[in-house]
Parts: sequence; C-alpha cells; structure tokens
Amino acid sequence: MPQTITGEQAVTSATGSNAIGTGPTPGSPEGTTNAAITDPNALVDLANLKQWTLDQLQRLRNFRRPYDQRRAYFYRQYIGQRDRRNYPDNMTPRSNTFVPYPSSDTEAVVSRIQDAFFSIDPPIECRPRGGTDDSAFKMQLVMLTALHRAKWIKSIELFARDLCIYGHAGIKVDWDWDYDMITGPEPIYQMMPVIDQNTQQPVVDPRDGQPVQIPVTGPDGNPIIIGTKMVTKRVPRNCPKLIPIDIYDLLVDPDEKIIAHVMELSWGELRRQSENNPDLYRPEAIAELTRRLSQYKDLDRDGIIIRIAEVWDDTKKTVTQVTFGEDADAIGWKDRRYQYRNASYSAYKRRVYNGPPCLLYTGENPFAHKRMPILHTAYIKVKGDTYGIGLIEKISDLSEGVNVLTNMVTDNWNLGINKRYVYDVQVDIDHDQLDMGNVPGGKIGCVGNPANAIFPLPSFVPQAGDYQIIDLYRGMIEMVSGISDFYAKGVGTPSGNRTSSGISQVINESGYVFKLLIRNIELDVLQPLCEMVASMIQQFGTDEMEYSITNASPGIPKYGRVKLESLIGSYDFDFVAANYATGKVVKQRNLMAFYNIAMQSPYCVQSEFLREIARAMEIPFANRLLKSDQQVQQEQQAQQQQQVEMAVMEKLLDTESKAIVESLKKKEPNSVTTHAAEVQKTIEDFLAQTAGLPTEPEGPLPTEINRHVGQPATAQFEGSIPGGTASDTMRGFSQSMGANSLGTAGSGE
Repeated sequence: MPQTITGEQAVTSATGSNAIGTGPTPGSPEGTTNAAITDPNALVDLANLKQWTLDQLQRLRNFRRPYDQRRAYFYRQYIGQRDRRNYPDNMTPRSNTFVPYPSSDTEAVVSRIQDAFFSIDPPIECRPRGGTDDSAFKMQLVMLTALHRAKWIKSIELFARDLCIYGHAGIKVDWDWDYDMITGPEPIYQMMPVIDQNTQQPVVDPRDGQPVQIPVTGPDGNPIIIGTKMVTKRVPRNCPKLIPIDIYDLLVDPDEKIIAHVMELSWGELRRQSENNPDLYRPEAIAELTRRLSQYKDLDRDGIIIRIAEVWDDTKKTVTQVTFGEDADAIGWKDRRYQYRNASYSAYKRRVYNGPPCLLYTGENPFAHKRMPILHTAYIKVKGDTYGIGLIEKISDLSEGVNVLTNMVTDNWNLGINKRYVYDVQVDIDHDQLDMGNVPGGKIGCVGNPANAIFPLPSFVPQAGDYQIIDLYRGMIEMVSGISDFYAKGVGTPSGNRTSSGISQVINESGYVFKLLIRNIELDVLQPLCEMVASMIQQFGTDEMEYSITNASPGIPKYGRVKLESLIGSYDFDFVAANYATGKVVKQRNLMAFYNIAMQSPYCVQSEFLREIARAMEIPFANRLLKSDQQVQQEQQAQQQQQVEMAVMEKLLDTESKAIVESLKKKEPNSVTTHAAEVQKTIEDFLAQTAGLPTEPEGPLPTEINRHVGQPATAQFEGSIPGGTASDTMRGFSQSMGANSLGTAGSGE
C-alpha cells in the first residue's frame, strides 16, 4: 500500500521546509490506488510516467538555477534598490542614491507596447483562411468579447513588464472552466393551469402531483409579468484564461521540446474545476487528494495551495500534471522578492500542500490546435541562449556606473560641508561637541589657542566638468536601450529640441529597435494566442456565443449572439496598431500622398483607403463616420436613376419643342399674338402632364418673340484699343508729382 499522511501533515508552510509527509519510493504506484484501476501493468506505467515527469522537472530546474540570482539582481535595479554602504567606521551611512534608468526605461517600453497593440479599436482584424468574410467578422466580434472578459490587456501588460525586467517571459493560454455567481432580477409571470382538451381537467405533473402551469399570454403576444424576484445563478465564464507566468514558475527546455509551468491553485478552485469538467483531472487523483485533506479544518481546507507542475511534451503531443512541492528554490526567490521591499511574505501566505507527488492527469494534448499552450519569448533573441537578453540586463552595468558617480559627488559635497579635522592630542578638546557639532555653525570649545589645536582637512569640491561623465553614461544608456529623451536631444544641433517635427524625427530614428521588439512579440506571442483562442472558442464554446456591441446606439441591446456553427473555420489575425507604432507621422503623410495618386486610377478602392487613413490617424469608431459599401451603392443607383429621368425629360422637351415649331410653320401667320399664345399653351400642357401642375396660363408671352436679334459674337477684339494709351495733362502732372500716394490716383481720366 502506498504511504499516506493526514491532512495536517500534508499541509506545510510556504517554503516547504517543515514538510512531514515524505514522498514515495521510485516505482511505487502513488495516486493510482483507486478501485477503478485494476490492471497491474497500468499501475506500473503510471508510476514510471510519474517518475519520468519528476526527472524532467529536475532537469529543467537545474537549467534555470544559474539565472535566478541574476534575475533577482535585475529586479532590485527595477525597484531602485542598492545595498547600504557606510563610511570606514561601518556606522555612518554614505549616499545611496539610485538613478532610476532601469525603471523609467522599463515603463517607457511597457507603455509603448500597450500603445502599439491597443491604441486602435478594434485592435485585431480577423481574416478567413479558406472561409468566408462573414464568419471571420463574427469570429472577430466573439473573440474580442471573450478576450475582454479574460482581461487580456492587463495580462499583456504584466507579460511585457516581466519581459523587460528579466529578459524572458511566458504566458499560458488556457480555457476558464470556472464560473461566476451572479444575482439578478427574474420576471414573475402570471400562470394558469394547462387544461386537457378531452377531460377538461388540469393536467397533473406525475413527478410532484401538482397541476402543470404555463404563463398567461397578453394581447401583445408576450407573457404577462406581475413582478420580479432576485435569483442567484451559477454562470460559466465561457472565455479563455490568460496566465502571465512568474519567471520562477516557468521551466523551459533548451531544446524547446518540453516546457513546464508550475502553478498554484487553491483546493477549492481545483475542486470546482473538476466538478465543471470531470475530464480535467483523474478522478482517482482527486479522490486521493480529498482523502489526504479530509482531516484538515473545513474552514481552511478550500484555501490550501496545491502546487501543480504541468509538463507539455511537444514531441509526443502529451501533457502531464503532478503535484509538485519540491521546488523550494522558486518559493525562496519569491519570498526574497517581497523581502526586498521590507515585507514578509512567508508568514502571511496560505499554507501549501507538500505531500507525496500525485499524478493528476496524463494524456494527449486536450486542445484541438495541438500546440503547447505556453507561449514565451525573449526581449532580445540570441541563438543558443534560450532566455535571451533583457532590457535591464543591457543597461545594468551602465546604470550602476551612473549610481557610483552620483553618490561619489554627493559624498564629496557632504565632506566639503561637514569637514574633517586634525587636532593636537596634547590639547584639551571637547570631543563630544566635536562629534555632535560637525555641522555648519557648530561650536567646539578648547583650552588654549584654537589655531594651534585643530585644523580642518582639505576636501575635494566637484567642478562643472566633473558632471559631464554622467551625461556620457546617459548617452550610452540611451544608445543601448533605444529609449531617448526626445525633448533634450537635438537634431543636427548641439542644443535641445522642442519642435514637433524635430521630436518626430528623433522618434523615427530611435524606433527601429522598438519596432523589432513589437514584431517579435506579435509573431511569437500575440498571433499564436489569437489562433489558440479562436480554436478553443470553436472547441469549448457554448451553442450560442455572446459578443458585445460597444459602439451601438442606446436603443440597440449591448450584447448579441451568434451560432457556434457559423464560427467554424481557420483564421489569421493581424494586429492593426502594430504597423503604426513607430513613425506614425511619416506613414500618415505617405498614405495621404498615395491616396491622391491612386484616386486618379480605376484600380483604387476608395472605402478601404479611407478606413486605412483613419486607422493610421488613430480615429476611433471610423466605421460610424463612413458609409457602408451597400449604402454608397444604393445612393449611387438612386443618383443614376435620377440622372436617367432628367435626360428622358430633356429629350421629351426637345422633341415636343421641335414638333411645336413645325406645326407653327405650317399654319398661316394671322398675327404674332396668336402664335405666341399657342406656343405658351402647348408648353404649359406638357409641363402639367410631367410635373402635375395646373394647366392655367400665368400670363401672356411677349409679343416680340420672333424678333431677329442677330448672330452671337464668335471672336474677341484683338490688338490695342484706340485711345487706350492716351492721357491728359492733369493725369501726367499728378503722376510726376506723386499724387498716387496722396489718394488722387486716376484723376483726370
């Protein structure tokens, strides 16, 4: 029989140093004694698999350990902390200023990453891979809603900050099997019993013997509501779960074929996940953990932390989960991180299960996409170095050099003000006042001539040139990190620069390093993340997936639903803002110039051009400002129809006019007035038929309608106008006397 322990023994402190329960011997079928498993070969296979998993975890831990100390040092630089330094007396503290370049550069990169990926709404575009545009648009709506519920912007921010601090970070893309308890109003309908048509008696429910009730329908066809009641429901979250992995909980194989995530779940959360989806964990393992924790206090049992190591094997396409309380190094480094901030963590952390390892799950990759759901990348990729190089690591030594120089200058100024003295040991001096009064204005009493008893030592006073080396270090830090002070840096001039065009030029020149970073994050993390989420929505989503309508008018519901069958397919995803993260001004100008050229070509799609320009200019909700293609097409068809009707009307008028003229020529011209009246009558009748106007004439036409007015001019007069250059005596006199300036210009003409 495998060794068992009580609940009190299985639960230990956060560091695991006082664990009483000892692990099983290699090969023992721990965690597989449930009656459901009776095959001895299956027990041996599970035991061997568990031991192999523990060996792989130990190998990955050994690979990570040399990096742990350096990562702790980088974190201390991020929070701006240095070891305390004293003067040679080991009591008086020296200056310990920390110039916050690591922190400021980290926050600058994190904020730029957030702006690069989420500054434009919607941040992603879904393109079908062999499907239809309609299904891609629906998938985009559903996935953005699911990612918003998963708080993906917050997760990406934490991932980006760890990436800058430690140089390497990972994020897990899982499905959230948990649920939320929601309390809300539910309508109470007016009910009536169902009457049997044959017996004319109420139909009785055989389960409880009560009459079957149905809502009463009102005149409008809807059930009649007579009140409301508050109801608490358990609603599944039905969305992905994004977990930024702590750097000490991520175990990466240097060959990138195995990756492990050591996660912490409370026993209550683990049990709820098992209830919602029984296939997540082996029932035998849950029963074994329940038995081990059964004797612990009921109030504290759900809060017990279970450390679980999840090992993904990309070669075999399998996943194995075991309880893993042996990684005391990772827990120790986490505790030390809190201690750097003068806080204690272990004393307040919930107790951790540290009993024998238990095999929670083993099997094929449960996801339809068959990828390892843990995505990781390095800040700067180096071939042969899995963890790469981080932002703080690149500027670590330079930052420490700036700190040393700054503190040396401060100490020199301190010694210049609080002087050191040399004194004659044979002279009676009050040393207490000397020690305590070493401040400006302090008094020191002695017996005898003070000039012969004590003398101040010379001190170093920093000059203006001594501070230039700090600017040199700052320039090197900016060059290495790619983060510059855009306002203080000049462009082609030694002075600073405050113009918008100059600052934009500096940003463009400094943006290539950052552009490479966001491209790596997009290709290594965000695009695979979106593809995995789309696949999990199709695999685990409910029959109807909900999506939010953020830019709809108040009369439209804020949520809609779409059938899961309409989302089936493969998709590609593009992050819109990532293409405009650097050099936005240049891209906007290029788009506008290209638009002016392309509009002269029949190949230009004007609607797509306008949307692309709006995206580059970061115009929110551009679709609300632009008409849809269907609306533009309908308006163009209506305009063309109107033009056709006007052309037909003009043609009819021209034809009728010619007919009237021909008829007038054939008649005897008794009088001009008679012909004019007939013409007026005919035109008014035609206009009345086409426009529905009354046929009464408004007045007689002029009697001189047939008067010959001559041919219009066909050419303009060319040459000088006769007399145009002539001027009289008064005008010449005014010009010669400067009369133009007196306001008499043009007199005499």
